[in-house]
Amino acid sequence: MRFSLPTRPPATAAPARAALLGTPVLHREDGLALPLAMIVILILSALMLGLAETTTSELSLALPAHRDVRSIYLAQAALEHQIYNLKVNKDAGNIALTNYPVTAGQEAWYSTTLTCLLNCATNFESRRWQIVATGEIHQTGGPAVLQSRAIRAVVEIHYRGNGAPPFQQPTNGGVLIMRWEEVYP
Repeated sequence: MRFSLPTRPPATAAPARAALLGTPVLHREDGLALPLAMIVILILSALMLGLAETTTSELSLALPAHRDVRSIYLAQAALEHQIYNLKVNKDAGNIALTNYPVTAGQEAWYSTTLTCLLNCATNFESRRWQIVATGEIHQTGGPAVLQSRAIRAVVEIHYRGNGAPPFQQPTNGGVLIMRWEEVYP
């Protein structure tokens, strides 16, 4: 039988193995990649979560301001619509709650209330009106009002005469807005 002697590692591997065996466990680098990758992923996940939270909170804060601006624009549209109706017909009435612009969800609504202040029945040459126009943002598909704004205006309209309908039209420059203000609750 033949006996074989154990082979020795090459001379170049001996210092590396001795150095590896001589270093403390905390200073060795084997197995460091996985925990380091997990820590980096954890930090990046926390940053992404913070960014997502900031984005959603800013969006939720901007939504009421957007509704507020839309409702004041709706009130201005209602005021212009009422003035147009009065220019065409001096006996026009209030504008009932109107969906404008007509959308599938019917979120945007406006209406007006109209009060004659001066020359209501005596002098048909001019009339002074107080118009309160309201713009409302409703919940999509529902009757709940999310935001409402109102404008009050005093308007004087000078007509050509008190005869037949062609003479009831306002004169050029015959619409004078004497007062315009927002109505706060």
